[in-house]
Amino acid sequence: MSRFLRCKILISVLLIVIPGTLAYGRDYTARKKVDGYTINMAINRNPPIVARNELRIKITDPHGKPVSDATIMVNYYMPPMPGMAPMNYTVQAAPKDDYYQVMMDLIMTGPWNIALKATVAGKRLSATFPIDVR
Repeated sequence: MSRFLRCKILISVLLIVIPGTLAYGRDYTARKKVDGYTINMAINRNPPIVARNELRIKITDPHGKPVSDATIMVNYYMPPMPGMAPMNYTVQAAPKDDYYQVMMDLIMTGPWNIALKATVAGKRLSATFPIDVR
């Protein structure tokens, strides 16, 4: 095989593999502003899949500084469907570095909601993020 042909094959393979890796290599992220605070959430898979998914939550105050003393409850659920048992789970997020972490067991494909309820400096914040699990 000629050197030119090997280079051409290598470049073709890289052009196929690299874009696919980049598309699935990033976190699924979403952001909402609530009463001056910014709630950022990231899931370690994009798109979220049927399996254990790591959810990271970062809250910043109106000045852009990370909030480290929040209490965050995470309710992840699939909207009710006729003939199906409810899929509704609530866990408390644990602080880790400058964010909060939860492991979610998503057990079925389809639409799910992640509802966050946080208490920050005596103020209650809530935000809901719809996701599509594959």
